[in-house]
Amino acid sequence: MQPTTSRSHVPYGRVSLFFFLILLVVTWGFYKTYIIFFPSFQGFRPVQHFHGAMMMIWMALLIIQPLLIRAGRLSIHRLIGRLSFIIAPLVVLSMFLITKFSYYKPVPPLSHQEKIGGLALQAIDIAQFALFYCLAIINRRNTYNHMRYMIGTAVMMIGPGLGRAFIVYYNIPFDAAIAYIFYVEIAVCAAFLLSDILRKGSFRANAIVLSAIVVHFLLWEFRLHQPWQSIGGLIAAYLF
Repeated sequence: MQPTTSRSHVPYGRVSLFFFLILLVVTWGFYKTYIIFFPSFQGFRPVQHFHGAMMMIWMALLIIQPLLIRAGRLSIHRLIGRLSFIIAPLVVLSMFLITKFSYYKPVPPLSHQEKIGGLALQAIDIAQFALFYCLAIINRRNTYNHMRYMIGTAVMMIGPGLGRAFIVYYNIPFDAAIAYIFYVEIAVCAAFLLSDILRKGSFRANAIVLSAIVVHFLLWEFRLHQPWQSIGGLIAAYLF
């Protein structure tokens, strides 16, 4: 995040707290399905560890960066910002590898149509993260928009953690859990958008983030229908 406005006008502390709360949700969701198996992690594959590590590194980066601006440690902030040029592609790579892993080893076993439909969740996650990150970098000299796109990458992290929590702790069916996490993500992004509108600030960035998540939700809802089956089929054929 490149600070171009007065630090006092941006609630960096609250932004970091928001990211930290998302990290708590992720930890809660993955506790019984992953963390509890430390240190042996019997039955898990290296790709799962790589993906988990990259997600945690990304969340740590999001939490630390606003605090560095607030503390006036801008040189360290910029250094970590440059490191994101390496970290973000590794995050995308980890998302791709875990998507491929899940496609070939679905639990429970799925039909071909269901496997293609499942790509509407994970494959679009990859495109969405890349979109938000690229837009954040393009707007790196505009603190207002840059931060909102980075927040978009964090909102995406709510789903995996909260979805698992719904399923593991409350026995909510998978499809319903996915719908609920989309409702939560949409509500969070809508709240940010409404805040921008009420403050009479630029709401373009939050509108883009919200629109992307709504489109993702619609693709998921119609994952077993055309045209997604054709699109997902091409993704599976050429990338997997």
